[in-house]
Amino acid sequence: MENKLFDLAAKRRSVRRYTNEHISDEVMNEIMKVALAAPCSFGHRPVEFVIVRDKIRELAECKSLGGSQIIGADAVIVVMVKLDRGEFWIEDGAIASSYILLAAEQYDLGACWVHIRNRTGKCKSSDEEIRKLLGVPDGYAVLNLIALGGKGEIKRGYTEKDFDFGKVHYEKY
Repeated sequence: MENKLFDLAAKRRSVRRYTNEHISDEVMNEIMKVALAAPCSFGHRPVEFVIVRDKIRELAECKSLGGSQIIGADAVIVVMVKLDRGEFWIEDGAIASSYILLAAEQYDLGACWVHIRNRTGKCKSSDEEIRKLLGVPDGYAVLNLIALGGKGEIKRGYTEKDFDFGKVHYEKY
């Protein structure tokens, strides 16, 4: 049976090295349309994004461990959520982020999720330092970053043989 979404998801792997390929504004807009279509709790649409191209090094410095993996990306999408729009902000941001990762793969771009929530920066939390760097107002939390760029490394995709269907249960454990 054909399953295009499975094919896309199985092909997608985290990439942490990038080529100097530029992502056009047209492709970036298509990726963001997918992100904006992501479902959210109660239809509140609390997730917002900042696309960063010029301050990637400064952004990387906002995370004391693991921030350097965004250096070399053509763009980084900062995923944040307006906190007064519901209690499920982490889930809402994570779903939108997952949509971005799949959309990037659709355009054969490398992408990597970088955790920000509960991470430390140079002097404050990564969240606080990123919000200050980008001028994000109070009332938002930065969940994660997604680095995007041309694939500077190639990883084998998954096949059905890689999955443990014993982890799928029906009706009861």
